[in-house]
Amino acid sequence: MEEFEPGKTISFRLPSDTPPHVSKYLSGRKKILGRKFSSEIAPIFVDAIAKKALETENVDQINILLPQGLTQEQKDWLNQPNTKALISQLLYQVVTRPTVGFDFNQQIVKEEEEESNPSPFKVNRTLQNFAQKTFLNFVDDDD
Repeated sequence: MEEFEPGKTISFRLPSDTPPHVSKYLSGRKKILGRKFSSEIAPIFVDAIAKKALETENVDQINILLPQGLTQEQKDWLNQPNTKALISQLLYQVVTRPTVGFDFNQQIVKEEEEESNPSPFKVNRTLQNFAQKTFLNFVDDDD
């Protein structure tokens, strides 16, 4: 059996129990879009499969909508693994310690807590420095 990969054509039949509103929507979009129909339907299909795959793998994940008006450079930056790790770290702090402000100069998990309750979630020094320079280095304009 061949592997599925980006750019590969996939063909399938709609099941006989497909709701009429789905068939009507697909037919309408096909008439309007013509040959561009697959480029509109493919992301919807991939998103649905991605959600199903994550459910079966028991991956804890949330989706956060990006603000409108971001440049492609900003979107690329947000999609980098280090940026995702930084956002995960910030989210972790907000969820686990909502009443405590962000202090990037302290260890999040103390030495004693690590011994009694080992956690794979640790602060990366590079991300810590980046966050401090990026988010905490601002000038107070209220003067």
